Amino acid sequence: MEEQSERGVSGETVVSRIDFDIEWPPKHAAAYLIEEPAPILIDTGDPEERAEATIREGLAARGYDLEDVEAVVVTHPHSDHIGQVPLLRETGATVYAPRPVLEQLERDEADLAAGVREIGRSAEYHGEAIEREIERAKSSLERNRRLLAPEEAVPFEFDEPFTVAGREFEAIHTPGHQIHHASLATDVNGERVLFSGDVLIESFRPGAIHVGLDYGAYDAVDAFHRSMDRLEGRAFDRVFPGHGPVFTDYEGAIESTRSALESLTAETLEAVTAVGPATPREITRNRTGEVRHPAQLLDTLGALGTLEGRGRVEYEDRDGVRYYSFKKASP
Repeated sequence: MEEQSERGVSGETVVSRIDFDIEWPPKHAAAYLIEEPAPILIDTGDPEERAEATIREGLAARGYDLEDVEAVVVTHPHSDHIGQVPLLRETGATVYAPRPVLEQLERDEADLAAGVREIGRSAEYHGEAIEREIERAKSSLERNRRLLAPEEAVPFEFDEPFTVAGREFEAIHTPGHQIHHASLATDVNGERVLFSGDVLIESFRPGAIHVGLDYGAYDAVDAFHRSMDRLEGRAFDRVFPGHGPVFTDYEGAIESTRSALESLTAETLEAVTAVGPATPREITRNRTGEVRHPAQLLDTLGALGTLEGRGRVEYEDRDGVRYYSFKKASP
């Protein structure tokens, strides 16, 4: 556990950071405590027992108990960001989350299974492999529903100001990493700051997970670009991300994210050209070598959707499986 602070002079608001160790890359996740008379926590770390100890120790290092936290604001419903929501809710914190996130948690499991089956099949999953992906998706939905408990959370709307414990936030809809992801803008000590969750990180590009293996997976990279469009042109003095260091080069992070998305798209086009006609799984193996993480395939699906929209690739549907080829320019 690492605790860092962005300190002002006496009497100013302090934003303290609590780092959680997690098992998958990038091996850590960050939550932020806005230290005011009614303290606010942005995200809460992962669900593991060690994370409960981390959050208790992180608060104690700043002179707080769990019961002192007035509110929790969630950027997106991935387990490394909502894991300790039940703990904070039990000790009295009010939980806020984007309205579409709470609605998504009420999704019918049969519809989820149908989406995973169709998109999984398109990527070249068969038989037991598809059933495993369906069970994985259902388990994730059940876990997130248990952690975030939509009936006990207060919804907020995208692109509208909302107030938490006397502090005003603007929730910017920034999909791509997660379809209902919110980046939270507010003012701290005369600076305009952004709690960017996993959509804007200075040191690397987050995976284009978007919806997972489900309806909309092929829209992930385009959605990420839309997020950069929504963030571009704004002015932020400081950014507090869900992973990686706090940073001040806001415009540079947008530029590097766009560049990384274009690199992913170019790599995917190169793979299609090398092995096509090929399925998304074959294209992913050509692009990355050994496929170690689901995000690698999801990146490929999103890039293929973007390439198709740009007229660079096309696919043939063979019994529900997509076989992509380079699309030659018309004479």
